[in-house]
Amino acid sequence: MGSVITDVMQSFIGAKSPPITYRVSHRDVARFNAAIRGVLPPVENDPDLVDSETMIEANPLILRSFITAPFDPPFPEPFHDVLDGGSRFKFIRPVVAGDEITAVRKMQEIFEKSGRFGPMLFKITEVSYSDVSGELVATQESTSISYGRPAGSV
Repeated sequence: MGSVITDVMQSFIGAKSPPITYRVSHRDVARFNAAIRGVLPPVENDPDLVDSETMIEANPLILRSFITAPFDPPFPEPFHDVLDGGSRFKFIRPVVAGDEITAVRKMQEIFEKSGRFGPMLFKITEVSYSDVSGELVATQESTSISYGRPAGSV
């Protein structure tokens, strides 16, 4: 059997998604931090402070909730099923309420392996999270694995 990686797929290496910018509100930080900690700390539970200029630091994994735009044109997925193969983060500075963070995904690498369900396609992408001045806040390297039935099959 031949490779599942086509020339079109190869052409995505180095491609970047359109940027999407998120405003990190005090309320978003309070809710995310509460979900992680299970309880709101006093400053995040004070309605007078939640909408103020008080700097509230977000749990760094709030970045995981910032969804990147799809590649344009879309990546031609060969399979129907997709697994999250894990992520590695590099945090450069804290995210705080009031930040505006722009997320851009870049295709780093694609390769295939054979598994018990047949061929599997591995995609390594890197998301860059930058603030309004263009300074890098964090990066996230992720692996996704697609396998199984051909895409579009029922």
